[in-house]
Amino acid sequence: MSPQSWIEHLTTTLLNYLPRLISAGVILLFSFVGATIVRKVVGRLLFRADPAAQRFACQVTYVAVLIGGGLLALAASGLHIAALATLMGALGLAVSLSLQDVAKNFVAGLYLVIERPFKRGDQITVRSFSGQVEVIDLRTTTLRTDEGHLVILPNTIIMSEVVLKQLDKEPRA
Repeated sequence: MSPQSWIEHLTTTLLNYLPRLISAGVILLFSFVGATIVRKVVGRLLFRADPAAQRFACQVTYVAVLIGGGLLALAASGLHIAALATLMGALGLAVSLSLQDVAKNFVAGLYLVIERPFKRGDQITVRSFSGQVEVIDLRTTTLRTDEGHLVILPNTIIMSEVVLKQLDKEPRA
């Protein structure tokens, strides 16, 4: 194949795929804009929710819209996404198996954020650790002991152990 015919072939191929590539680019652009709008809407809808739960919901919706837009862009570009979906499924399985403990802590953290069995400032005891709740994150809960030490507990420990919550010393009427 001569260089001239090779360049003509490349030019013809690019011109044939150009409309698909442009439509994929437009879909990606709209996905980013849509994901940003959806994240703001979800944040406003959940304005009364716990800040950690609100951030989590906003990020999940943002990523979900981006993934959906990316898949639509791939389909619009003419690529077959069945093989990609199979590969992503296998990678997802490998990642989920390797991150089981992180996922357990994450789910336990969601429970703590939504159910709120205790809140920031409460005095609790878990196992041999006693202190005032400083932070409840999605993976860990931080206690400050009476001695001023910080104890960072994985949320799965809090979910699987007995938690002693010190009640306020207000007289009951």
